[in-house]
Amino acid sequence: MNDTFTDLYNEFMVFVEKGDEAGARKFLVDNLTKFPKDMQDKLTFAFFEEALTDEAKSIEAIAEMQKQGLEAMGQIDKAKKTIDDQAKIKDLKAKLSK
Repeated sequence: MNDTFTDLYNEFMVFVEKGDEAGARKFLVDNLTKFPKDMQDKLTFAFFEEALTDEAKSIEAIAEMQKQGLEAMGQIDKAKKTIDDQAKIKDLKAKLSK
């Protein structure tokens, strides 16, 4: 390992040892071009993969909200039908009692 890579690694490990994920991420992004090309490719792929995973989670969350929305609409429709039926019954009773 060359000195530059060793220095970068040591700086990075400070964030890791502190458990500072945000700091570690920022360090990697800010210093990406200082790493060897193969390491740059691996880091870029890791960030890309993480972004895809986050996007998939967002899509799953949206799908779940849509599902819940459809279920709520179904319950509202049932409640509306019940109210309409009760109104019809009330009107029919009023007409019959005249």
